[in-house]
Amino acid sequence: MKRLLLLLLFALVPTAVFAQVADRDMLLTTDGTLYTIESVTEGPVVTDATRYLLLTIQHGTEKPQTIPVPDSLTAGAHWRPALAYDSDSKTLFVFWLKMPNGMSSELKLASYSNGRWQPAASIDNQQYHLRFNLRIAVTRQVSTLQDDISYADKPALLVHAAWWEQTGYDEKARYALLAIQRGRVVSIELHDLAEFAVAPPMFPSDVDPDFNPEILKHLAFVDNGTQDSVDAIFGDVHMNIFNRATLKPIADGRIHIPIGARPGGGRWGAPRAFSADWTGRISTITSPHDGDVALYNTTKDAVNYITYSNGRWAAVQTLSLSDKLTADAAVAALSRMMSQ
Repeated sequence: MKRLLLLLLFALVPTAVFAQVADRDMLLTTDGTLYTIESVTEGPVVTDATRYLLLTIQHGTEKPQTIPVPDSLTAGAHWRPALAYDSDSKTLFVFWLKMPNGMSSELKLASYSNGRWQPAASIDNQQYHLRFNLRIAVTRQVSTLQDDISYADKPALLVHAAWWEQTGYDEKARYALLAIQRGRVVSIELHDLAEFAVAPPMFPSDVDPDFNPEILKHLAFVDNGTQDSVDAIFGDVHMNIFNRATLKPIADGRIHIPIGARPGGGRWGAPRAFSADWTGRISTITSPHDGDVALYNTTKDAVNYITYSNGRWAAVQTLSLSDKLTADAAVAALSRMMSQ
């Protein structure tokens, strides 16, 4: 029965999601270049894909350049893109989901640098697996084993990818560590993100009967001020909690995260009375001063957000969008509030 329900969900989710909010991601680099990636059904390219990815590049007042992601032009639906950028090599990474049919999904990663695309790598390809809330981050150093058995940071370009995954039997946050050389993926390591969290509590956190677990299915990467690690925030729908964990790979013959390493950064319970119908993409903003967190989602009409501060969740707040308040402006205001 669960397998049948999952197949039905595969068929219905794309229509429901795209009816609510544009499927895109944006990234602004320090040199002022704005990258926008969007999944579209119609555009300047003739293709067999039912949805494909268009990348728009804009620098200052220059005329924007729009180009397709070549590996998104194959048959199927290509959507839910996420962007990351490495300023040292001036490389843009695009992480997305390819669905060749209603029963399969494949996670893809492509890179773009100096006007050229590298062939996309397949991170994970499974039947009857539904993936969403894709996130991606980049680190530029790795703790490397030395001859004297000590460790020292050495240059290395690593991509961290995370997503929420549902099967007919379970659902959880998943993670991939990808080593990059000359724009190409040379190794892939897959994990459940829960492997890096602190030990779970004995009993689930209490929530109301009408609690909406969708908020727990979000993931985020958070800059922790280092070049060799990144923090991940992710939910657990079985325990009704959020986890924060530091992902710090090492190189000792291969690049990986040590088995048994659980550098968890804490956990906290879900907002007990949360019952809002957040159908848009959920994103995260953290305070640079303390452990405060804001979760928000964007629809075509509003930006909704909820904050966690001093061990407590506040009530859900809504910023209604209009011609005077765009979604980007609302998120910018929310970011400014969290940085104060």
